[in-house]
Amino acid sequence: WDIVNQMARFGILMVDLNYLKRINDSFGHENGDAYIKNMCKMICDIFAHSPVYRIGGDEFVVILENRDLESAGDLLKKMQNQIEELQNNKDLEAWERLSAAAGLVFCDSNIDENTDSVLKRADKAMYENKKAMKAVRKD
Repeated sequence: WDIVNQMARFGILMVDLNYLKRINDSFGHENGDAYIKNMCKMICDIFAHSPVYRIGGDEFVVILENRDLESAGDLLKKMQNQIEELQNNKDLEAWERLSAAAGLVFCDSNIDENTDSVLKRADKAMYENKKAMKAVRKD
């Protein structure tokens, strides 16, 4: 209803872990679970004022509201910086060196008809990020 009346104010962040299958296959499902839990803790700590949902084996959705919505870009950058720090720390175990793609979008009443359309745009943005990450690693 808020979307139709152009009153909706929220964003969606879609996060998809990279390498979960590799962690599970190489180090066991217990360490794969630790990988998921470590990512979940990071997301929940950074986006402390928004609900976080695990929607698949390795996917999370954050519904950005209130002060997290206002600083969404900064919070996403903080998450990306923490992931980069973990990736570069060679002293950590593989399941502690998190990697994830993320897509952030904001509800736009001019193009979104419902919450599902916002979610689909966030998912598309996340896959574009994942594709770009893989392209960078090939170079």
